[in-house]
Amino acid sequence: MKVTIAGGVHGNELIGVYIVKKLMRENFWLKDIAIDYLLANPKAIKECRRYIDYDLNRSFSQEALSEDSHIYEYERAKVLKKRLEDTDFLIDLHTTTANMGITIVLSKDDPLSANVAKILAREYENVKILRWFGTEEGNFINSCVKSSITIEVGPVCQGVLDATLYFDTLKVLQRTLDVLRKEEQLQKSVECYDIFDYKDFPRTNGDLDGMIHPELLGRDYELLHPGDPIFLRFDEEEIFYDEVPSYPVFINEAAYYEKGIAFCLAKKSIV
Repeated sequence: MKVTIAGGVHGNELIGVYIVKKLMRENFWLKDIAIDYLLANPKAIKECRRYIDYDLNRSFSQEALSEDSHIYEYERAKVLKKRLEDTDFLIDLHTTTANMGITIVLSKDDPLSANVAKILAREYENVKILRWFGTEEGNFINSCVKSSITIEVGPVCQGVLDATLYFDTLKVLQRTLDVLRKEEQLQKSVECYDIFDYKDFPRTNGDLDGMIHPELLGRDYELLHPGDPIFLRFDEEEIFYDEVPSYPVFINEAAYYEKGIAFCLAKKSIV
């Protein structure tokens, strides 16, 4: 089996970058598994920016991959798709400014990815599974491979390292490799969350007219009820949630301001 460990799809998410650099430097290897180390967006990593021209993790649509473009990430995506052709399993390392703890994001609906995620969630009390199968902006890097997980950890500021989250990520990564090497299986169902919608900030003529309400901030994965405050306008007017009870995730993610996402809405399910 060939496993690719990717960091730096977003160049300012440093935990993944420095874990990949550490393992490369140590020439880490495992019997029966071929490991490929990938620093996905080298230009953005060098400049400690999320991206140069466009979000690399939204640059794998057929349209982006099929046309010549001046967009650096579109051209980089073509290189990465070619490199990942013989990868059996991708482990993509990310961080978030939201209070997501350790989240295993499934972007592939396949048995191997689900099995790995279930084992991690069963063994680690603070690990949650979130299913997110792409966005309107374009496909994730995971779309290039048959099986994959994304290890998403937070909260941590962009361009900043956090020692606790660094070693938590490394621990989960190493256990993932162990599961793959031993071909462990878990037949039981495990709780997960499915993203089904997004909420934007209040805006006036496209400009922000408010922010996340203090009572919502940091409450990722906590059930949101109709009538709960979600936004606070700059004039101190409160805005309340008026939809079905749901679980907010990626609350106040810094990178999503430009995407028009204040938080995502998820529902509980099983995998």
